[in-house]
Amino acid sequence: MMDSHQGHTDHKENIPKLQVDWTANPHTVKVDQETEIFIDIKDFSGKVIETFLAVHEKEMHLLAIKKDLSVFQHLHPQYIEKGRFHVKTTFPKAGEYKFYADFLPEGANQQLASHELVVKGLETKEEVVPDKLLKKEIDDLTIELILPKAKVDEHISLIFTLYDKNGNPITELEPYLGSAGHVVIVSEDMNEFLHVHPVDENTKGPDVEYMTSFPRSGLYKIWGQFKYKQQLYTVPFVIEVK
Repeated sequence: MMDSHQGHTDHKENIPKLQVDWTANPHTVKVDQETEIFIDIKDFSGKVIETFLAVHEKEMHLLAIKKDLSVFQHLHPQYIEKGRFHVKTTFPKAGEYKFYADFLPEGANQQLASHELVVKGLETKEEVVPDKLLKKEIDDLTIELILPKAKVDEHISLIFTLYDKNGNPITELEPYLGSAGHVVIVSEDMNEFLHVHPVDENTKGPDVEYMTSFPRSGLYKIWGQFKYKQQLYTVPFVIEVK
């Protein structure tokens, strides 16, 4: 797994072998049922980690993604105390989900923990297919993704360009979690995870640029998130890396 954060500072000391325990309530999770997720974090010796630093305004970013990549949730668990985080959510589709918890304990580097969960119900699976056209209409916006042919281990630029319903460039993007936008990228097998922030955190559009690289060939799904006129827009694209 990779966690690509523009502008984040690594701390000198790292906590090895974190213990991250996940609990769901109810224990058996069903489609469209409100579910509580608890995440407990300890160090390698079992001692509770007490303090976490906010990164982009939150002490934890939690991505919940269905294994066919058809469901994407960007959640922000609340820190309760004694290393415990809590969030409520509802899963719209049955099947296997993978969680990625992104957090920063005080005195450590950025941490990424994962967990898998099965949501009960009648499951349908969607095929992951590369988009032929990297331009989509999301509600009343048109969002285009511009990138070169992606190759393994090459640093590339991803540029999202946003237009309103009349085709005018968006020039008044609002900060979402302190940034012009957020991008999450996951490989088809879900073994590669990238969380990327803009090169220019303060840009207001119409272009929002990101730099990243892909560790392996294959299909990847990219979710870009942007805020405009108090509404959050999430746009997905599927690309192939060769």
